Amino acid sequence: MLERLPSLHSNRGAKRAREARAALGLDLGAPLSCLLDVVEDVVGLPVVIATLLDGLAGACVPLGPTRLLFVNGTEPRVRQRFTLAHELGHHWCGHDGGMVIDTIETVAGKTTTPYENEANAFAAEFLIPKVALTGRFAGDPTPDDVLTLAAEYGTSGVMTHFRLRQCGLITEAASAAFHAADHGAAWERLGLAGYPDRIARIAQLPYLSPRLESTHLGAAVRGDAAADSRLAVALARLLAPSS
Repeated sequence: MLERLPSLHSNRGAKRAREARAALGLDLGAPLSCLLDVVEDVVGLPVVIATLLDGLAGACVPLGPTRLLFVNGTEPRVRQRFTLAHELGHHWCGHDGGMVIDTIETVAGKTTTPYENEANAFAAEFLIPKVALTGRFAGDPTPDDVLTLAAEYGTSGVMTHFRLRQCGLITEAASAAFHAADHGAAWERLGLAGYPDRIARIAQLPYLSPRLESTHLGAAVRGDAAADSRLAVALARLLAPSS
């Protein structure tokens, strides 16, 4: 993720994420036990995790009065979580208009558009709230500290380091040490485990939210039924051809 000073839209996105946690009855600083559960059961949005076209991370697709969220299930689990939070951000921040298709570069922060900056800031704050970081470390966080925090919140080490930079909680020297560290070796040495949520347990793609199973929409997403014209356009722009 690119490291830049917070913009107006970044600040708005972070504020919306804090409001979302409060409105949804979530702890304002604790890790989310399962982001997929939050999106499906608490917010009430259906989710499709599937093999998307090369270069795509996810999408937020209008579906009547609600939205259908897509995530590229071939990406690493930590990236899938961030993408899902990003797509939730498009919905929660009220980004109107048609279908939003997000590339991997967009979700990685390589964008200057207001909506994408806002959705990225929403995702970062929703997954690792600033309130959870402030005062967590007595001094500069070490590479081990950053990776332990990442494992706790189900995010990547790079994204977690970005959050610390974004919040002004890590110095240039500590950042350099983090970038120089062997993250894989440290992960094994510390005995860190992957985040045990439902995204991590998805064994076969595509995954469809339970509310989509046994529906025409679900069959259309699986390729077992014809989609209406608008959904057909969306699926053609998103899903990789079946092998």
